[in-house]
Amino acid sequence: MVFLLPLGVDGATLDRRPWVSVSIAALCAVAFFITWVVPSNPGGVGEGEVRELIQETLAHPDLELPPGCTSLLSAHGKVLLAQLKKEAAAPAGGVDVNALQARLDAHCESVLEARDSGLLHRLGLVPARGLLQWGWLTYMFLHLGWMHLLGNLLFFYVVGLLLEDAWGRPLFAAFYGVGGLVAGIAHFALDTQSQTLMVGASGAVAACMGAFCLRFATRKVRVGYLFWLLKIWRGTFGVPGWLWAGLWFGNQVLDFLVLGNNTGVAVMAHIGGFAFGFVAASALRVTRLEERFVAPAIAAREGGWVADPRMLEAQTALDGGDREKARATFQRILADHPDNTEALLSLGRMELEAGRVPSGSARVEKALQLLVGHDVPEPLWHAVDQLGELFPVDRLRPGVAWRVAQGMDQQGAPANSVGMAESLYAAAGKGTGTMAVRALIRAAELRLARRDAPEKAAEYLTRAKPMATGDAAALAERIGQLEVESARMEARMRDRGIALDTESAAPRTRAVAALAPESPGGSTLPPRIIPCRILGLSDKALLVESQGGQRRSLSVTEVMAVAVGMLPIAGPEGTAPRQTVLTDLVVSWGDLERGPTVLRIPAAGLGLPERYPGLAPREAYARFLAALLEHSSANALPDAPTLAEGRYPRFATEGELTAHYYGQGAAAA
Repeated sequence: MVFLLPLGVDGATLDRRPWVSVSIAALCAVAFFITWVVPSNPGGVGEGEVRELIQETLAHPDLELPPGCTSLLSAHGKVLLAQLKKEAAAPAGGVDVNALQARLDAHCESVLEARDSGLLHRLGLVPARGLLQWGWLTYMFLHLGWMHLLGNLLFFYVVGLLLEDAWGRPLFAAFYGVGGLVAGIAHFALDTQSQTLMVGASGAVAACMGAFCLRFATRKVRVGYLFWLLKIWRGTFGVPGWLWAGLWFGNQVLDFLVLGNNTGVAVMAHIGGFAFGFVAASALRVTRLEERFVAPAIAAREGGWVADPRMLEAQTALDGGDREKARATFQRILADHPDNTEALLSLGRMELEAGRVPSGSARVEKALQLLVGHDVPEPLWHAVDQLGELFPVDRLRPGVAWRVAQGMDQQGAPANSVGMAESLYAAAGKGTGTMAVRALIRAAELRLARRDAPEKAAEYLTRAKPMATGDAAALAERIGQLEVESARMEARMRDRGIALDTESAAPRTRAVAALAPESPGGSTLPPRIIPCRILGLSDKALLVESQGGQRRSLSVTEVMAVAVGMLPIAGPEGTAPRQTVLTDLVVSWGDLERGPTVLRIPAAGLGLPERYPGLAPREAYARFLAALLEHSSANALPDAPTLAEGRYPRFATEGELTAHYYGQGAAAA
């Protein structure tokens, strides 16, 4: 026995909330509740009534079940009824067959009236009713049972969200409605006199699958499988969108060719809907309506960024090593939309990698200018992070460097933003006037805040000092203050004997090394230990609560080191002590006036059972620790390999742990 179910699309992200898709799903759920859950007999006809009709029909071989009531039987039921009639024995003479047929006809008519009076049947699509019926619009929101509803919504979730995100809400809403209508017409055309009720979103969903098959052909659909033969095998695998949707369509066509319209499923509606969706997506691609009108209209209306559909084509070519095709595609995008920041950045990066620095820098600079104008800074942060070492800081014009530096110098920016902002401010300082002075001052402030190489800050201030004239004269006082702070820091660092390899160390590592003791136990002042527990944890922040009930949101980049130790705790009388783990988050190494600041979290304060349900405590803690070290880039104490292997140091007392890592007993928190 094999079960296959689509679970989603790998790496799928949405730029906008899919309100149309959510509304369609909600409407289906509400309609299902009203038409199927609330009524005691949703179909209007129960199995008992159908059984009575069959028994009356079998009362005499000459009786015929009226055509209207034959629609109540499945294909198998019709075959079975014909077979039973052949085997039925004729009753004794004197039976009035006409009277029996009249009574059967009357019974059938009353059953059909009961069925037609039900809300589900009134809102569904019945071909025999003709063109003037509400069912054309309402049938696609109705369902017969929980599995029918959930199955359709699962497939809709896989394909509908991405289509709405790419095409925008109005176009997608119209596409869904027309797709459902075309699917209904395909079913109607097969047998215009059919009395069989058709309901379900599958025709409209099939239209979405047809469009998905072309529009997202190379995206991987994640399929879950369950194979049961003496033993159960389960797992997932990825399938290209064109293959997944194409196989589904092929299966529908095969069912129709082999079984015709007797499957109990509106197969022709599936085929018609899928064909419509594929043709609609093809028309958008051939006419380039999406890239020329749809995407720009969405961007203009929502004030956001909308991906050009050719970007996926270009990126796929680039990933496959076809750089010329990728370059040509990026250039076509820019010919239509010169301000497409993603194409500018991608093409600029390619040119920088190829050594064409002037043209690559020009494209990157233009993209950064556009990104700086956005209401949110995240796209700018992402662009700078993606450029990495290729980022042409020194080639930016001072005014552009100033604006980009301000975009990077914001709360919530990535961990590497401080060093990048400093470099950008230094580049902006090559200009003239007040802006250049302010840029150099801010570069010095960032350098001093990192407590790393204060002589670099002094260099910035030396450059700024001669320019602090005219309109910038008011900034001379701030320059003097920073010069004093820089000299003091440099003297303190000489006194502590700190030697740094400032050229090879990463910015964050250098900043941590400037404050951290050279080895555990090397601090000269007692640490400030704050007992805490973790209330919330994400890749970017922790929400911690102290014993006094004070709460604070802590960026993971504020964690400078993570220290781990095992301590014994008394168990029941007569048993050996158990071991528990303490986790220290060092958020400051202090200075000459203060010792380190440490958030100490016991095992119970980590909330591991809630974060990693079903995992053994030791495995859950290993995952927590690995994730924290990865996202914070903090130093691992005693060292990263030891913690990664789960060999946590053991201490007799908490005081021994504190003295080992921080050199002193704890100060009052």
